[in-house]
Amino acid sequence: SAAKALFGAGNAAEIPAVELSASDFAEGEGEKLDILSLIVKAGLAKSRSEARRAVEQGGVSVNDEKVTDIRMSFAAEGLVIKKGKKNFKKIVVA
Repeated sequence: SAAKALFGAGNAAEIPAVELSASDFAEGEGEKLDILSLIVKAGLAKSRSEARRAVEQGGVSVNDEKVTDIRMSFAAEGLVIKKGKKNFKKIVVA
C-alpha cells in the first residue's frame, strides 16, 4: 500500500513517515540538513558511509529529483526521500 501511495493512485498519507525535530535541522548550516545525515536519520542507511555510497551510485532521490552531490542540504519542508526502488520515507518535522 505504501508503494501504491508513492507510485500510483494511492493515498499519500500511507507513505511511511519519520518524525524529526526542528533541532535536527538546526544542526546543519542555515537551518538545512545535509543529505547523508538526512538519510541516516530517516533510517534508510545505517551509517554515513553507506549513505555516501548510495548517493554516489545514483540510488537516492529527494522529491523525485536524483541527488548526486553528497554536499547537498535540504530544508525541513515536505521531503520524500527514496533510496533504491522501494525504500522511501516522508520527513515530518515536529
